[in-house]
Amino acid sequence: MSRESKISIAILLLGFIGIITYWFNDSGVEQKNSTLIKERIVLPNHDADIYQNVPEVKSYIDDVKKHLAKGEAVLPLDSSELDSKGVKAQALLLKDREFLKDTISFDGKLQHNDMMTIRPAITSVMSSNTQQICQTHTCYQALKYNFVSNTTTRAVVDVDNEKILEIKRFPDMQPDISLRLTHVAQAIALYAPEVKKELGENPSFKDMSMANVRGSINGSPCENADHLCVAPTFSYHEKEEALWAIIDLTDMKLAAAKWAGLGKTTTPSCISERSLQNRQIMENFCQKDTLHEEDDWRLSYRITGSDGLEVINASFKGQEVLTSAKVVDWHVSYKAKEGASTLDTSTDTYVEGRRVEYVKGDNDEFFFGYNDAMGCPMFSTSVVLPFNAPRVKALYKGDKKVGFYLLQDYRNPKWPMACNYRYENRFEFYNDGSFRVVGVNKGRGCGKNALYRPVMRIDMALSDKEEFYKYDGAWKKWSVEGSDFQNDAKVYDNDRYLYKIVKQGSKQGYYIEPNRGQFGDKSRGDNATLFTTLYKEGEGEQDLLTLGSCCKLSEDGVERYLEKTESIDGENIVLWYVPRVKNDAREGHEYCWADTVLGEDGNLKVKVWPCSVGPKFVPILDKEI
Repeated sequence: MSRESKISIAILLLGFIGIITYWFNDSGVEQKNSTLIKERIVLPNHDADIYQNVPEVKSYIDDVKKHLAKGEAVLPLDSSELDSKGVKAQALLLKDREFLKDTISFDGKLQHNDMMTIRPAITSVMSSNTQQICQTHTCYQALKYNFVSNTTTRAVVDVDNEKILEIKRFPDMQPDISLRLTHVAQAIALYAPEVKKELGENPSFKDMSMANVRGSINGSPCENADHLCVAPTFSYHEKEEALWAIIDLTDMKLAAAKWAGLGKTTTPSCISERSLQNRQIMENFCQKDTLHEEDDWRLSYRITGSDGLEVINASFKGQEVLTSAKVVDWHVSYKAKEGASTLDTSTDTYVEGRRVEYVKGDNDEFFFGYNDAMGCPMFSTSVVLPFNAPRVKALYKGDKKVGFYLLQDYRNPKWPMACNYRYENRFEFYNDGSFRVVGVNKGRGCGKNALYRPVMRIDMALSDKEEFYKYDGAWKKWSVEGSDFQNDAKVYDNDRYLYKIVKQGSKQGYYIEPNRGQFGDKSRGDNATLFTTLYKEGEGEQDLLTLGSCCKLSEDGVERYLEKTESIDGENIVLWYVPRVKNDAREGHEYCWADTVLGEDGNLKVKVWPCSVGPKFVPILDKEI
């Protein structure tokens, strides 16, 4: 395996398709001395069958056909991708009727399925009963993908007792791909005539990164999550541009390619202070929960497989406060301000007989982007990985300690180079019983004007019977599931609180104070959408796969859980909070951005302009009752 292939698991992609000319810039102000990179799309000029004889593709397709001919719908993982216990788990699953029941269509034909990953199970994917068993037994988790129904199946196996403990299916969701499919995607990208023509040379593995990161094209089957797509990237930092090759692994072909500017950077390719110890993090924070007690707070936390750092079972002075809080995704979208009028439609692109349509916004606009997951450093293919273990630090107001905060740092290995990202999950707990859930973005991204939307899931533990209110000159109770865009709010109670959640029949509970830049962290506000849903086990209690679309700005992904006739009055309520924040690379106005600068000592130093988002929860005092 090449060096780039080995590190590709930790490098996040932006590289999706839109027909564009310029990065959007609402202010219209460009950084001084910057070079405007003209971006362009490259449509495929060859039929998909040119890839059928690529050795990696031919071998893969031949294996799929061979297994189907033998009545085996699932292409198993090669033993080289598995340890001995993984081999046992796979053998057990491939004989299990329940695990395989979605592999046969109604007319009795076998559907193409791949086993994608089989790894030691982590706590956050298990139910409480399974967690108890896996404390004393060796458990593995497996992901299978059905290419026909676009469904991911996850199973947890007790390897010691050769017993399947859980099977869950996720319709219209896609898993991280196997090592074999990563090699297939790389081979297609290297063989593609369009890629060779654009690069003006024969590309090689050493020139490519991020081949295992799922991609999307607005308006195509990839964007609509109907096909499994990834995007190997050829970056040229000295030219400040990169070629993104979107590979459709459902049809085994190049779907399209796009040139885009990277943004100027002089960041070195490696960061010397990086001291991540994967094994320690896995054993201490992924495979078990950690208890922390401080300042009358008692809580546990863990690193999840794809939902970042999760705080669970938090209480203050013996009163239960939180069942769970986590940031499940970061949605990143880029907007092409113009370009549809320059689209060359002389050559059409088809996927399974359907023409790929490029969706226009207003005034000739396009959107493209991706979803970003944070997860455990091993046995997870999330590409933004933990940097060091979770940390607990004191919170101060002046010289006075007012609480503590829990922090987990996630970053790509080459951050802050262009197209590398750094996020922080931060949970603040105060001595007065208030707390704040915070998402921090430290750039750098692939362009100067990105729109970031972290999806926060917050399950309060006030009671199994809760009530939710919004302030609109008076407190008005919500009776059914719903959503509210914070930016539309005109009034706040005491100029602070827009929402509150309380125990039914009482005023015991918490005000919710959206971030409008008042927390002293130089934030420009959340502009968030808040959702309330009825608690259901399959809606985020365990690890979620990628939720929603990166680029449909009218949707945040939580909409799939909304049933506007579903009552939440006197029920267990789950809150979803999705801020919207734009980065800014203009000199003197940087935000959600990072770069390297020459320090006073003559050495290159990383400079960060972070953006912090997230609401604060403030207990309702007795005098207010």
